[in-house]
Amino acid sequence: MKISKETIAVLKTLSAVNSNLLIKPGNKLSSISPQKNVMAEITVVEDFPKEYGIYDLSEFLGVLSVFGDPELEFKSNFAKISEGASHIKYFSAETSVLVVPTKALNFPEADVNFTLPAATLSMAIRTAGVLRSSDVTFEGDGKKIFLVVADLKNPSANSFNIAVGDTDKVFKANLKVENLKMMPGEYEVSLTTKKISRFKNTGMDAVFYVALEASSTM
Repeated sequence: MKISKETIAVLKTLSAVNSNLLIKPGNKLSSISPQKNVMAEITVVEDFPKEYGIYDLSEFLGVLSVFGDPELEFKSNFAKISEGASHIKYFSAETSVLVVPTKALNFPEADVNFTLPAATLSMAIRTAGVLRSSDVTFEGDGKKIFLVVADLKNPSANSFNIAVGDTDKVFKANLKVENLKMMPGEYEVSLTTKKISRFKNTGMDAVFYVALEASSTM
């Protein structure tokens, strides 16, 4: 089988969530961060034939990049990655050494919902880098929902602010910028009093769950 460019992009995103990945039979990939505060579930076009564990996903992607158009053949305990007369034998990792999701996340009923445009998400992440800000807050004042990029530990720090929706609730949902490890695109965002958020990509079957920080008030 071959791996599409779109799935390569998915794998690169998942490598930022966790270097470990357990591919299961079918077309759904899932990953969870070592701290268990970020979880991703993404459907891809490929239908993987068997379970295959990857300990270092960035290294696996590097192996794929060695070839221009590699063919993958999954064996009992390794993958044969080949092009023409050349091939690399890449062994599967034991499941016991991998940090991977063990069950689907049961997301509670949402208390706040809004749409986060792709350009706004991209701007927030870029601005956080420029301002050296570590935090993103979705803040409701009873009328509007604002996305705020700032350093919550420094009240006098520079900040970025943009309205992203309407609400009749007052809340502050704090997240770490480093946990927004998701595919580019527009997202339907849901926030809950259980201090968990859900980001559903509107352009593909991709869902990211991100824990809210303890300082959040929902």
